[in-house]
Amino acid sequence: MNILGINSFFEHPSVALIVDGELVFAIEEERLTRVKHGKAYSPYTAYLPYASIYAALKFSGLNAADITNVAYSYNGAKHIRASITGALGGRRIKSLRQEIAAYMSLKNVRRELVENHILPVRYHDFWRRGDFASARFQEWDHHLSHAASAFYCSGFDRSLVIVADGRGEGSCTSVYIGNGGKLTKIASVDLPHSLGFLYSHLTYHLGFQPFEDEYKVMGLAAYGEPEFSSEMAQIIELLPEGRYRLNSSATSNLGGLLGPVRKSWEPLEQRHKNIARSVQGALEEALEHVVSHHLAQTGERNLCVAGGTFLNCVANARLSLLPAVDGFFVQPAAHDGGTAIGAAALTWSAAGKSPQLRYSSMLLGTEWSDEAIERALKETNLAYSRRSNQELIDETAKLLHDEYVVAFFQGRMEFGPRALGARSFLASPRSARTRERLNIMKAREQFRPLAPLVLDEHFDTYFEGRQNRYMMLAVKAKEATQISAPAIVHADGTSRVQVVREQDDKLLFAILTGFASKSGLPILINTSLNIRGKPIDESPIDAVASAVCSGVDAIVIGSFIVDLKRGREAA
Repeated sequence: MNILGINSFFEHPSVALIVDGELVFAIEEERLTRVKHGKAYSPYTAYLPYASIYAALKFSGLNAADITNVAYSYNGAKHIRASITGALGGRRIKSLRQEIAAYMSLKNVRRELVENHILPVRYHDFWRRGDFASARFQEWDHHLSHAASAFYCSGFDRSLVIVADGRGEGSCTSVYIGNGGKLTKIASVDLPHSLGFLYSHLTYHLGFQPFEDEYKVMGLAAYGEPEFSSEMAQIIELLPEGRYRLNSSATSNLGGLLGPVRKSWEPLEQRHKNIARSVQGALEEALEHVVSHHLAQTGERNLCVAGGTFLNCVANARLSLLPAVDGFFVQPAAHDGGTAIGAAALTWSAAGKSPQLRYSSMLLGTEWSDEAIERALKETNLAYSRRSNQELIDETAKLLHDEYVVAFFQGRMEFGPRALGARSFLASPRSARTRERLNIMKAREQFRPLAPLVLDEHFDTYFEGRQNRYMMLAVKAKEATQISAPAIVHADGTSRVQVVREQDDKLLFAILTGFASKSGLPILINTSLNIRGKPIDESPIDAVASAVCSGVDAIVIGSFIVDLKRGREAA
């Protein structure tokens, strides 16, 4: 079976390709179109991620006619039923007319996929009009797709699975038991009681962009105190049996409870930091309330989580350390982009196949050859040199030891929002000034932290907590780490660590090992290769543009090194 998973109802449109149980490709549309998040947070117009579908076909060598199944990660019938029920009960968020428009737009996705009215001619080598006509099209529940994206990638035979986001059809938080090839829903909290929407409302209240800047609120929280915890208790009421309720009158009166809305151009005051800390604490308490109850009730010892709410690495770390949790897995693409994997996995499992997907890492995207990279470099007129693999490792480690900031572009690109060392800015963490410099280079707020890479064998020397390959947990940095690597320690003493193992990424492991041998420190800064307002760079020309515009010192791209610092000094 060749199964194409598609997500495009809300934001983060994406595709995933499963071939006979192996997850062979996944990408977010934003990486190809260069439009941040791929599309606006809106289900009211039909959207098909043409570029991502084509990229999956081209990478795999499959023609569109070879796709046997298309799995879509939203259920139109359940969406409209939930919307009508909400309207009749006075709980609707949008007008019923808008919800019907959303339903009709979803119906048009399948029609557009088959009829291809706007299929670009340049895609015809792998995809012609009508090629998808024979593929079986199936819609899956949004939260079930989230749950599948976590459980079927976890490697667990059994697990409690929690999904939390803005909404999925009618649910905001859903609880499942994963057992073999089956996911069984055992509880849910439905609209309008959405932790995801609440966090987005607070994001707006603090002057940031909702459905985009929630991670900034999480970062800002480290500088605050829970001054508004009693006000948050008025907003979120924890109920028996792992349930919770949002007070709609309180959420509609945030200004009265928390003070006036901050305008985006106004300075951040201590009050704003305290609001961020208070809402972060309330979110963590609500999630722990849900998780703890269901772990106790089911007796499960493994926990899987997905949904945009679980991009919150501070909350994830707290849940992962609960005494009742043995195994913990958070889907690295916990946001809607990951549901493309989940929907495809559900179709695979429904066919009676082994549900746990085969994959080596979340480096599932496109890859560029040295020939293509060199063509791009020639067009830039930059001076570059080609290196053997060992020379590349040695020289990159030396540049980093010499306090260069390096734009690093290697292999297949990451799926999900975290840069994993394939499309990254790398730097030494030994000076706090490097964090300041990188935040300036990327036009980021100075309160935002930078994440570290660490060799797996040294994790326990520098950090306390559960290891994670995908920067999805904020762990405690030990006192020695705060002294030796201050650039990667946040204001609350935590770091969002990516553990690097040789079997996962030989090149990155070798460079980190080389840096450690020179500096005595097995840690590097890793932040995404992009500039503010743009997604992570997918192509060589985008990567070079970001590197040059941001003012980095060197570019290590494929087998090539561009020493920009030396060029500037020579000039």
